[in-house]
Amino acid sequence: MRSSSEDAAISELARRILRSSGVEISHNGFLSKNIEILSNELSDNAPKIIFGIKSIIIDSEDISFQMLDSKDGIISTSPPESLEIIWVKKRESTWNNLTQKIIELGRAGYPGCIGCAGPAADEPWNETESRNQIH
Repeated sequence: MRSSSEDAAISELARRILRSSGVEISHNGFLSKNIEILSNELSDNAPKIIFGIKSIIIDSEDISFQMLDSKDGIISTSPPESLEIIWVKKRESTWNNLTQKIIELGRAGYPGCIGCAGPAADEPWNETESRNQIH
């Protein structure tokens, strides 16, 4: 079961992805079809978002997100050293929860909408606090 701080980290990563004009997702290959589906869903359900997703196959169980114009993120069992990278603890449902949040926010018009991403979206992200709450 996810904690509310894990939900918050997933939401923050989704917002960062959507604020960027593109993202490179590095993964072990198992997400290739899922990334294609995500890209198509964003195009179909949020046509105002001009967005590019590049899939990069690497030899790692982590899923890394390199944003073109936003801070990066990672889904991993352990946090990265840098506090500039948002960490989402890897669980079985993490990828599905993230893609669901991206599509939900994209449909709502994020990042061009006011208030559609909830009150937390207006506050600065505190990565240290988030990591201290995730077990």
